[in-house]
Amino acid sequence: MTGIFRAYDIRGIYPTEINEDIAYKTGRAYAAFMKKENDMKEAVVSSDCRLSSPALKRALISGLRAGGINILDIDDAPIPVFYFTIANLGKDGGIMVTGSHNPKNCNGLKLQRKDAAPIVAETGILEIERLVKENNFRKITAKTTIKKLDTRQAYIDYVTKKIFLKTPLKIVLDTGNGSCANIPEKIFRNLGCTVETLFPTPDGNFPNHQPDPHDEKSLEALKKRVAETKADIGLAFDGDGDRIGLIDEKGDTVSGDFILMMLARQALDVKKGPVVFEVRASNTLLEDVKGRKGAPKITRAGHSYLLDEIIASNAVFGGEITGHMYFPYCYYNYDDGIFAGMKLAEIVSELAAKHIKLSEYVEGLPRNFSTPEIFIEAKDSEKFRIVDKFKEYLKKNKYDFLGIDGARINFAHGWGLVRASNTTPHIKCRFEADTKEHLDEIVKEVKGILKKLGVELKV
Repeated sequence: MTGIFRAYDIRGIYPTEINEDIAYKTGRAYAAFMKKENDMKEAVVSSDCRLSSPALKRALISGLRAGGINILDIDDAPIPVFYFTIANLGKDGGIMVTGSHNPKNCNGLKLQRKDAAPIVAETGILEIERLVKENNFRKITAKTTIKKLDTRQAYIDYVTKKIFLKTPLKIVLDTGNGSCANIPEKIFRNLGCTVETLFPTPDGNFPNHQPDPHDEKSLEALKKRVAETKADIGLAFDGDGDRIGLIDEKGDTVSGDFILMMLARQALDVKKGPVVFEVRASNTLLEDVKGRKGAPKITRAGHSYLLDEIIASNAVFGGEITGHMYFPYCYYNYDDGIFAGMKLAEIVSELAAKHIKLSEYVEGLPRNFSTPEIFIEAKDSEKFRIVDKFKEYLKKNKYDFLGIDGARINFAHGWGLVRASNTTPHIKCRFEADTKEHLDEIVKEVKGILKKLGVELKV
């Protein structure tokens, strides 16, 4: 059980780290926690299509019922439908069994409260972990019920009414044998688009590629098909549908920074206000928001931390470069990869009405030279200690850096980021500068500091 309770979810390898026993005890602990918080009577429960999910879900439901909680079971569904069910029906919360974008032997639990807000380390995960470890639950004899409800069509109808395309598009989707299945296709067809979906059948073996749109290897089939069919756009979804990837009409990947810039511009055209990004965001993104009379704010990486800052600052939009997006100016306050894909389609449709290709628009966006995220393997027990030592070195040697999540070091011509991953045994690095030469200099300097601490950065 060590290490599976993370910053904003529970995640591990099945069955050695997460299993039916853990799922049952988590159900009991969540029930005790939520009854104390808001006297919860009913929890929404769902799962993704992983092979281990049905067994974990059954154990979870048993734990919840033993804790006196009634169950609203929405069967297998993507995260957007799960969140929508909690928020739209006004439920007090729920749990979804999902391994998200991780390999097929992984699985996890996402714990939500009212309005589908995540329960994170600072607001309950640590307490739930304590209850699971103590395993000292009081006996509850009250009878509980299970109701089944399919809310997918209600979600499709709701989202369809939220999206307005100036002209229909030709679209290729890749749901990667994940839980989104053909839900995005149904919405786009409702909007009059010509749609093809790659790998729409849910399959927990993920036989075609890893369900991760932030991984370039996972996008190869989609890129090829978009180019072959001369589609206007390609959209990729992760295993449970809370993240999005974008392909232009040439079959090229549109980076997370540009996706954020496009969506932030769209939001600020409707309503001015704060826009929240995390520490990996490009300086060009921050400057573009300022130029459009928005107020950029930087917070820790991690979708729950992003949401906390969005709520605190009453932001109009927020997002991560890995594909988690929030649209408080026009939607519920949760990260919905399907809805994000629809908002991107709105932008592409508006461009198409003006006879502008997506690739042409992206080519005109402001940009710097940057690296993708670079991963350094580091044990969960060691990664934060290493990053703390890195920050101590920076402080001792009078570097200018932002220390809210690892260290984002400010240089004259760019920045370098070193942080511990919230979800995997890695230290993650990213670099940006105004020229290739300055980028190389920044990478070299940070690489040298890490080497002094016994850590090798391979670029």
